[in-house]
Amino acid sequence: MGNSDQTPPTEPPWREPRLPLGCAIFMLIIGVLLLIPGALCVVLSVSLGGSNDPITGHAVLVALIGLGLIVFGRALKRG
Repeated sequence: MGNSDQTPPTEPPWREPRLPLGCAIFMLIIGVLLLIPGALCVVLSVSLGGSNDPITGHAVLVALIGLGLIVFGRALKRG
């Protein structure tokens, strides 16, 4: 009879493949470059009274994409 107290060997935990650090830094830079002009356009458009202007919607979209890239890039950088 075998030794029943031994546990089978466990496999090391599986890790998700990560993107290189340069990719995360690139995403942060592009995110900042998109966020600043997008946020500036939104602030200027709303302060000048053009909230129904179609440019405002595009500026909000650009700002949100920039913010998303920053958040995703930081999450990749932290690992």
